[in-house]
Amino acid sequence: MKAARVYEPGKIVIEEVPLPELGENDVLIKVHRAGICGTDVGVLHGYVPAKFPVTLGHEFSGTVAKLGSPSLISRFKEGDPVSAAGGWGCKECDFCRQGMVRFCKQRYGLGRTVDGCMAEFVKMDSRVVFRLPPSVPFDESQNFLNIACVFRAFKKAPLQPGDKVVIFGPGNIGLIMLQLIKLAGASQVIMVGTRDFRLEMAKKFGATHVVNVTQENPVKTILELFPNGADVVMEATGNPLSFPDACAVIKPGGALVSMGLFSGKVKEVDLSFLYKTEAVIYGSNGGEEGYQEALRLLAEKRLEIIPMITHRFPLEDTARGFETFEDKGANALRIIIEPAA
Repeated sequence: MKAARVYEPGKIVIEEVPLPELGENDVLIKVHRAGICGTDVGVLHGYVPAKFPVTLGHEFSGTVAKLGSPSLISRFKEGDPVSAAGGWGCKECDFCRQGMVRFCKQRYGLGRTVDGCMAEFVKMDSRVVFRLPPSVPFDESQNFLNIACVFRAFKKAPLQPGDKVVIFGPGNIGLIMLQLIKLAGASQVIMVGTRDFRLEMAKKFGATHVVNVTQENPVKTILELFPNGADVVMEATGNPLSFPDACAVIKPGGALVSMGLFSGKVKEVDLSFLYKTEAVIYGSNGGEEGYQEALRLLAEKRLEIIPMITHRFPLEDTARGFETFEDKGANALRIIIEPAA
C-alpha cells in the first residue's frame, strides 16, 4: 500500500509499505478521507514529538477492510463506515485503569508513535474505532475526532445561555467551537484571528463580531465591545502570542479554556490577573467523553462541516497539501487528503 511518511523533519515521502499485520484486537481500515491538522504539521517539522519513520495523520474516515479476530464481528463487519480516536493506551497503567488514557506514559499516538492514516490503509486498536451513522458522508465524518475534542473542551466551560464569549482562532477547531457555543445560546461571540477569509466564515457560522489582529489591537477592541470582559474565552490557536491576550479579556469570575497545542513557550503573562479577577483556566486535551456526542452531532446534522473543506489532494500530493496548509495566503482551512475517492 502507499503511505505518506516522514523519515526526517521537513520532508514527506510517498512510498510503498507492507499492509499492517493485525493482532486479534485490531481493525484494518481503508482510508477514504484524512484531514491535515496542526499537530501533523508539528510532527513534520519536528516540534511535536514523534518516532521516525512514521506515517502521518490522525484524523480520518474510512471503511472496515479486515478484522484481526472473528470475535470482533459482534461490533464490526467489513464495509462498515468508521472513524477513530487519535490514540489509545496501554490498558495496564494507573491512568488507563482510571479512564484517563490521554495521560498514559506508553500511549500509542496515531501519526506520532505508530503509523497514521495518511495511507491507503491504517491499523487501529478496535477499542477506539467507532462505527459511523450510515447517513453521514466521509466528508463530514473525517472531522469526527475534532468534534469530539471540541465537545470535551466545550463541556469544561461554565457556559450559560446569554453569555458573551471570545474565541481565539478561526481554524477548524475554533469554527466547530463557535457552532457549539451558538447552539448553547451564547448571546454574542467575538472571533479573533489573522485571516479575513476565515473570519468571514466565522460570521457565516454566527459570530457577532470578528477581530483581525493584524489590523487592530484585539484586547482594546474586545474590551470596547465587552467592557466587563467575556464570560468565557476559548483559546484554540496554538500560538503563544495569543495566550496573554486571551487572559486579558476574561471577565471577573469568568473562565478560559485552552485547547490549542502551543507551538512554543508563552513568554510573558502577568498572572496577577488571577488574583484580581478570580478567573479559572481549564486545559483540555483529546476527545475522551466526547466521542458519543460527536456521533450524535454528526447524525443529527447539527454542525456545518463540509463548508470548511477548502482543498483536496490525492495521497501522492500530500506534501503539497501540507504546503497549502502553511501558506497563509492560500485561503486554506480544512485540507483533505484522499487515499481513496
